[in-house]
Amino acid sequence: MARFAGSLPLRRSALLFLIAVSAGPLLAWAAPNLDALLAYDAAQPGDLKTVGTQREGAAEVADVEFDGAKGDERVQAYLVRPARAPGSGPGSRAAILYVHWFDPSQPDSNRTQFLGEAKAMAGRGVVSLLVSTFWSDPARYDRRTWQTDFDNTLRQVRSLRRALDILVAQPGVDPERVALVGHDYGAMHGAVAAAADARIKSLVFIAGAPRFPDWYSFGSATGVPKGADRGNWQRQFAAIDPVNVIGLSSARFFLQFGEQDFYTPRRAFVALYEATSEPKRLATYESEHEMRHAIIRHDRETWLAEQLKLEPAPAVAAGH
Repeated sequence: MARFAGSLPLRRSALLFLIAVSAGPLLAWAAPNLDALLAYDAAQPGDLKTVGTQREGAAEVADVEFDGAKGDERVQAYLVRPARAPGSGPGSRAAILYVHWFDPSQPDSNRTQFLGEAKAMAGRGVVSLLVSTFWSDPARYDRRTWQTDFDNTLRQVRSLRRALDILVAQPGVDPERVALVGHDYGAMHGAVAAAADARIKSLVFIAGAPRFPDWYSFGSATGVPKGADRGNWQRQFAAIDPVNVIGLSSARFFLQFGEQDFYTPRRAFVALYEATSEPKRLATYESEHEMRHAIIRHDRETWLAEQLKLEPAPAVAAGH
């Protein structure tokens, strides 16, 4: 898996160095004012537009777009809803925001990653939103600079909060049954959003790193910071690094990691688990970073069903 598409192949020695320091002593930092850092104008309409819609089994899949948090960028997404009409009452449906991983060598390093899961969840009465991100486009990701990484990360988290506005506004959604599922960068940005936004009640954190510089350090269009610049850069990120803010969230967490994941070694995911508030759960698997094994999805869906109080899974007809 490539952290920086333009620098393939990665030098293993550099990667091992980053892993060695990724879960080390915390840098000195002050408790962040996340409300100020991640503020956005929630009163502005998201201008949700539907590009196209199709029925797929028990799900209706809409290709949509909406304004990001600043209103100067359109976010592409899939809005997946149960094909049947919502039940009576305002809170008949749970909701999930899915945020994908980054691996430009893979075809699902974009909003399609969790589409199969979202369609299955629609059969259990769930409305899902699967969003594009700044790492959906590898060329755009490679154009980023270390000087703007911090502001770019804040912008992405604010856009996730805007996505929550869109999701919670869908007909029948129960605001007390809202979850976020994120893999890799999706998990990291999702955890920061959950620390600032109490609407996220449950969160599945899949194979993310404790700190943003752990992975941003693999490269950018302007290289990586050195000397005093590097220390200042790391201290700036300490205010929003997942390992530092995850404990501020009131959400229930399920952390999923691979025992063979080169990018999130045991030391890193134990640090994240220890930083997370109760109630929480950690599961590890015989997996690398892709986390594609069927049992991983099964465990995730089972946990979400419990947290969101979902309907039983539809019965599968004999012979299917």
